[in-house]
Amino acid sequence: MKMPGSEGASRQILILLVSAAVVITTFAVMSSFSGGALVPHGPVVASTGARVLPAAVCGQVAVPLASARSYAVLASSTVTSTGATALTGDLGLSPGTSVTGFPPGTITGTQNVTIAGAPGAEANLTLAYNNASGRTNCPVTISGNIGGETLTPGLYKSTSSLAISSGDLTLSGGGNPNGVFIFQVASAFTTTSGRQVILSNGAQAGNVFWQIGSSATIGTTSVMMGTIMAHDSISMLTGSVLTGRAMAETGEVSLAGTTITVPPISVPSTTYAVAFTETGLAAGTNWGVTYGGAPASSTTSAIGFHVVSGTYAFSVDVVGYIASPASGTLQVNGASANQAIVFTAATTGSFLATFSQSGLTSGMSWSVTFNGVQNSSVTGGMGFTVLGGTYSFVVGQASNFTSSPSTGSLTVNGAGSHQAIAFTNTSQTGGGGAGNGTSSSGLTSSDWVIVGVVVVVAVAAVVGAALLRKRSPPPQ
Repeated sequence: MKMPGSEGASRQILILLVSAAVVITTFAVMSSFSGGALVPHGPVVASTGARVLPAAVCGQVAVPLASARSYAVLASSTVTSTGATALTGDLGLSPGTSVTGFPPGTITGTQNVTIAGAPGAEANLTLAYNNASGRTNCPVTISGNIGGETLTPGLYKSTSSLAISSGDLTLSGGGNPNGVFIFQVASAFTTTSGRQVILSNGAQAGNVFWQIGSSATIGTTSVMMGTIMAHDSISMLTGSVLTGRAMAETGEVSLAGTTITVPPISVPSTTYAVAFTETGLAAGTNWGVTYGGAPASSTTSAIGFHVVSGTYAFSVDVVGYIASPASGTLQVNGASANQAIVFTAATTGSFLATFSQSGLTSGMSWSVTFNGVQNSSVTGGMGFTVLGGTYSFVVGQASNFTSSPSTGSLTVNGAGSHQAIAFTNTSQTGGGGAGNGTSSSGLTSSDWVIVGVVVVVAVAAVVGAALLRKRSPPPQ
C-alpha cells in the first residue's frame, strides 16, 4: 500500500541527492583546474614545466677558466678521434701524450701536448671544477631527466646522475645575456641520440657550465651548449655538436666526427669590480667572503670580485672574530661597489651553535655544513661546538624539499647561537612521490576523498531513482 505523500517525498530526496552530487563534482573539477598554490622552490616550478627567473640575490657569477678558456678539448690521459672531427679552439693534453685522429680531424687552433701550456690549463681546469662544485647560492634540485624543461639562469644541483633524454632542454636568459647557468651533477651526465640544448632569450653558451662528478656522454647527433668539466672522461658520439668546451680533469676525451666551437672569448663591458674591505683583524688573519655563490679568501685587508650588474648575496667567514655585517646583499648597478666589514675580537672559549628544522617528514635525514664540518640528523636539531667567531653555513639538500635559509652566516660570541631552518615540500606541485600524499595517478589524498564522496552520492542517487520508479504506479 502506498503511503500518502511518499512519491513527493521520494522525489524531494532524489532532487537533494542529485544536487549534492552536482555541487561536489563541480567543486572537485574546479579544484583540479586550480591545482593548488605552487610551492616556492628557489626558482619556482611553474605549471608549464618552466622555471621562473630566480630572485636577483640568487644570481651566479661566471666560473673563472683562466688559461683553460681557449681550449675546445682538454684532457689528462688521452684524446682520440675518428672521422671528420672539427675543433675551433685549442687542443690540450697533460700529463698524457697520446692524441690520435688528427688528421683526418682538423684543429683551428693550437695543439698543446707535452708543452708548457697544457699543464697550466689542466691546473686551471681543476680550479674551475672546484669553483663550480663549491657553489651553494640558492641551489635548485634537479634529478633524472631534464629533457623538455625550460630553465632560467641559476644554480642547478643533481645528487646523482642526470640526463637529457625525453625532449630538448631550453635555457632561457630572460633577456639577460649575462645570466649564468651552473649545473652540478654528482655522477654521470648523458644526452640521448638527437637531443639538443636550446638557447633562448639572450642565453649565451659561454655562460653555461656543467660540472660532472664522473663522466659525460653526449649522444649521436646531439647538440650541446656550454663548458663540460668532467672529473673522469667525456665521450662525444658520432656527429655530436658542442658550442663550448670538452674538458676531462683526470681521464680522456673521445670524439667521433664531432664539431666543437669555443664561444667568443671576451670580458663583458658590463663587468664591474666589487671589493670587500676589512678593519679590525690582526695582521695575517685569514678571512673569507662568498659573493654570488663564489668563495674567496685572503690574509690581506681586501677581497675582490668582478660581476655584471645585479644584486648578489654575500656571507663572511672568520675564526676568532665577529663580522659586521656577517651576511647580506650587495648591489652592483653600472659601477664598482664596495662593502666594508668591521671585525671585533670574539669572546674566548668554545660555544655551542645549534640548528633546528621544521617541515621535514618525521625521521627524514637532513644536514648542515658549519665551519667546514658537516653534521646530519634525523631529529629536529643538531649542534656544533666552535670557538667564538662568524661562520658560514650551508644546509644540505633533502629529497623533494627546499630549505630557507639554505646558506648564510652565524655569529657565535660568548654564548650559544641558534639558527632555525624551515623546509618546504616541493613534490606537491604534481610530480608525486612518497611521503607527500600523492599517488602515482597524480591525485592527492584530498582528491581521493572528494572522488569517494562523489561516488557515494552518485550511488545514492541511483538507488533513490530506483526506489522512486518502484513506488510509482504503473502506467494506465
